[in-house]
Amino acid sequence: MIHIAKLITIPALVLLTVFSSSCRRDPYRVNLSGVEINLEIRDLGSDIFGTPPNEMAAKADSLKTEYGSALNTYSTVIGLGDTSDERWKSAFVLFATDMRNLDLWDTVKKVWPDTDRLEGELENAFRHYKHYFPDRTIPQVITCISVFNNSIIVDDSLLMVSLDRYLGAGCTYYPSLGIYGYQARKMTPDYTASDCMYAWAATEWDYNNAGYGTKTLLNTMLHEAKLVYFTRRMMPALADTTLFGFTGKQMEFCSSSEAMIWEYLVSKDLLFSTDGFLIRKFTGEAPFTSYFTEESPGRAVVWTGFRIIERYMNNNPDVTMEELMAMTDCQTILAGSKYNPR
Repeated sequence: MIHIAKLITIPALVLLTVFSSSCRRDPYRVNLSGVEINLEIRDLGSDIFGTPPNEMAAKADSLKTEYGSALNTYSTVIGLGDTSDERWKSAFVLFATDMRNLDLWDTVKKVWPDTDRLEGELENAFRHYKHYFPDRTIPQVITCISVFNNSIIVDDSLLMVSLDRYLGAGCTYYPSLGIYGYQARKMTPDYTASDCMYAWAATEWDYNNAGYGTKTLLNTMLHEAKLVYFTRRMMPALADTTLFGFTGKQMEFCSSSEAMIWEYLVSKDLLFSTDGFLIRKFTGEAPFTSYFTEESPGRAVVWTGFRIIERYMNNNPDVTMEELMAMTDCQTILAGSKYNPR
């Protein structure tokens, strides 16, 4: 009774505000009860490097049968060429028995004794994907080592994860490869699943085939932001620092400097710039955004773009994810977001 009495004394306007906010739909929370998929990760790395050297020639033939076009994709990435080439088998055997690659595989297995966590994260993410995109294909997922060539390899209905690119920030291999600290910080198991979803989206909705027209900073930052927003929708519980690849302090910079970032872009008339160098400086990987302060993260404007996309979707709840990802009129998105940070 006391609780009810206190509620009754609250002004009507406050009650209305509380009621409205509590009933507002959270776009990231969806009912997946009717969405079932069976995602299993195939371990190509173990199939290769767990085979005794004297059995590798025979194993090469069986792998071609077991993995089909996926093995061909993998072989191309690691520089061995097409599996149909008559010289392929001998090159593959040399690769699979090279002591440096075997040592790398031993390191990988210490960090990745299994992929149970990754499999669970990807299965949940692709359940969200099937909810939003019921007619699209769920890829087969394969783990491997690419000898540091690629983090995620995407080809048709294939998603291949190179575990040697996720060995942890302190991995002794990375400095000798010219990988900077700000890059190695994100090369940990915590980033693997979200990188997979981002890479899958980047392939499904490739910028060059999307039809944006003239490449501008606005087009580029909103396209990148859509990929991040997609990743958030697929993995709604993902930490912001992992989603954006920022440190906690960099996230604080973006939050506290949101109005400043937007004012800079608008006042300098940069949104419609077609300068490729400028676009790369704003949206490419970097330790910080040189146009702001060293406290800023690289790709800070992608965070700004995410805020625009998020507001656009909140203002237009009838727009589906399929429709959003297909949208190429970025001025319509900007206008519909009513974005005006203060």
